[in-house]
Amino acid sequence: MYWVKTSTLILAFIPLLATAAEVEISNAWLKESIPGSENGAGYFTISNTGTKAITVVGANTGASRAVEVHQHVLRDGMMRMRRVPELNIEAGQTIVFQPGGYHLMLFGVKNAFKPGDQVEFELHFSDGDSVSFDAEVKTIR
Repeated sequence: MYWVKTSTLILAFIPLLATAAEVEISNAWLKESIPGSENGAGYFTISNTGTKAITVVGANTGASRAVEVHQHVLRDGMMRMRRVPELNIEAGQTIVFQPGGYHLMLFGVKNAFKPGDQVEFELHFSDGDSVSFDAEVKTIR
């Protein structure tokens, strides 16, 4: 009897959690690689279409050694980049990852990104869900 009550209690809370299925990713792209650089940057638009806040806690791709969410911030008159370990997105909110703002910072790019290439990413959320998406490499010229 105790087990049934515990299971019922847990199930009662499941609908309150936002999931990655309530996320829309669009306009995903990467800058082509700068010759001699092992790093890269990715951009996209993310919309929380659910009714509860969600939290992005990381990302990965097979195209680089590591991926971090970063943000450019103006501090003491200079633009600086900082790592964002958790990015909260409220219900109904859209955040645009773009040059000069939020972006995915790729470290240790395995093969130079060339215009037209497609790179697959996985975005991770605090509830354990993830969502995959493809980004097209665009020229920087």
